[in-house]
Amino acid sequence: MDLKLFVPETDSAKVYQARDRRIELKFLVTPEVSRQVRNWAREEMDPDPHCTPAIGDSYAINTLYLDTPSLDIFHKTRSGGTTKYRLRRYAAESVIWLETKSKRNNVVQKSRTSIPASQLAWLQQSLPTVENWPGDWFRKRIQQRGLKPSALVHYQRFARVAPNQNQTIRLTIDNRLAGQKSNHWNIPAQPTDRSELCLGGEIIELKFHDILPPLFKRLLLEIPLISTGFSKYRTAVSADL
Repeated sequence: MDLKLFVPETDSAKVYQARDRRIELKFLVTPEVSRQVRNWAREEMDPDPHCTPAIGDSYAINTLYLDTPSLDIFHKTRSGGTTKYRLRRYAAESVIWLETKSKRNNVVQKSRTSIPASQLAWLQQSLPTVENWPGDWFRKRIQQRGLKPSALVHYQRFARVAPNQNQTIRLTIDNRLAGQKSNHWNIPAQPTDRSELCLGGEIIELKFHDILPPLFKRLLLEIPLISTGFSKYRTAVSADL
């Protein structure tokens, strides 16, 4: 990876204020490299407040991805577009996050809203159930596009944070990836009948705004990593095709 794409020639405040793009760099690594990065992150960064020490400073994520019956998003057809639509549940929490996410050239655009898990069925209603429901924007979009449940993905996420230029940067490592096809509007805390994804690999992500922070630049110099593309949704669907 060419660090010049993200490292400015000067660290002046003007450079950081010129743009505000959310960047995510992704790396598919071996468990050994993952351990090196975890140890580095524990020394250099703070624990994410959502993490649980009992499972290695991590938390569980369960994500239900939506697509058309013909898998237009998976196949990247013109009608499918490049935006992913997903429902996310952290461990066994009673809250569901409704999310849209698109990524181009490592620049991410993401919107999300939370609803009680008890309101999940409201996404299937043709009209809003209550006025000013927070999930109504998501309901309208998925119904306009004919999106239905397509795949369920479960994994554990190690996460660390640090302050940088009045913002928070994040380092995450996803492991124990498992997935399955699903056509149910349901997000269990521990999916059954799942297949292991990404055999022998773990996914590191560096998340920051606009310019690679000095802390992450040092990480990449100390532990060389090769940026790669990896889609949990596409991997889950491909494993079952």
